[in-house]
Amino acid sequence: MLTLAQIKSEFKPNTPIFLSDLENANIISGDALRKSFSRMAKTGALRRFQKGIYYIPEKTIFGESSLNPADVIRRKYLSDDNNQYGVLTGLALLNKWGLTTQVPNVIEISTNNETNRKRQVLVGGQAVILRRSRTPITNENGTLIEFLEALSSIDFNNVKQLNYLCNYLKSQSFSRSLLDQALIAYPKKIYQELVESGMINDFA
Repeated sequence: MLTLAQIKSEFKPNTPIFLSDLENANIISGDALRKSFSRMAKTGALRRFQKGIYYIPEKTIFGESSLNPADVIRRKYLSDDNNQYGVLTGLALLNKWGLTTQVPNVIEISTNNETNRKRQVLVGGQAVILRRSRTPITNENGTLIEFLEALSSIDFNNVKQLNYLCNYLKSQSFSRSLLDQALIAYPKKIYQELVESGMINDFA
């Protein structure tokens, strides 16, 4: 049986706890795990965010804390404290980089943690479109993959967007070999745009 003390020793308050992770780690059987968390949620020691996701609440001056959907999305599909396994794509990525003022209603993500080509889910009311990553995303290539996804999303007739990516690329030290490994999974158009824009020359 999993105790509250064990959970608190492993997880900080207001961080997502995924039952699937604990089940995959063979902590206890899936059925026993769900019963333990359900019991602790009934006592108020834990809170259920949505199916299969819990957290340890904290008392604040405004009342009991709640779990931020953005933290769940990041931990589930983008990265944990040690590993990157996903990147934002589409408008969400362009907005993050300041290349558009549009705030997307639906967040798009390419991640290793998705087996479907494309699927939409709800995370705490936030719509998220998940795509299976074109190539495995790692700590080594994550920033490069994010750059290639931005390149796939910009309007090449938009001088501001193009100049931003050109300047960003000059500030990085991406290797040509890492690029070649990643480009295999991308449309030929991306390579052509790198060549025609001259950005291909900024890879070491």
